[in-house]
Amino acid sequence: MALPIITAVRARHDLKESVFHTLIELAHRSSIYGVVRVSLRYLAQKCHCCKQTIINHLNKLIELKIISKTVIWIKGNLCEINTYRFLIPWQKSPAHMCHSQNSGPKFPTPEEGKKKGGLGEKIRQLERSVTICGLTPGSIAYEATVEKIAHLKMLMGTDALQE
Repeated sequence: MALPIITAVRARHDLKESVFHTLIELAHRSSIYGVVRVSLRYLAQKCHCCKQTIINHLNKLIELKIISKTVIWIKGNLCEINTYRFLIPWQKSPAHMCHSQNSGPKFPTPEEGKKKGGLGEKIRQLERSVTICGLTPGSIAYEATVEKIAHLKMLMGTDALQE
């Protein structure tokens, strides 16, 4: 089912209800490329009308350049099946919606993986970052880091009491 085509069809407000219903049925049967192969008899049955009414509806849609029609003939006057193609523009989704094999993260971030160390290890890392980065007392980064260290030490003290 081609949801973008159905959405584009539903945005049309210039069609009568019965012609619009026929167009919706075509959109529901279309591929993601906007191509529909359907017989007139089947379409008439789905739309609860006669074959001639469907022919009139399709001619109206072709006249409005909403669809185009291709007929495949076999052995003279015998029509195999009709193929319709949507001509109205619709939102085409890109081919790749997710990361491919060659792009994207290969390993989980440390927060998603296993715990590598406890609170003590985290405190040591933060204290080391203060000295390595050369944070000066009074700076925003220094104050935030010291506050985080104090919070972790407080948590470590409460964890020790619970055990």
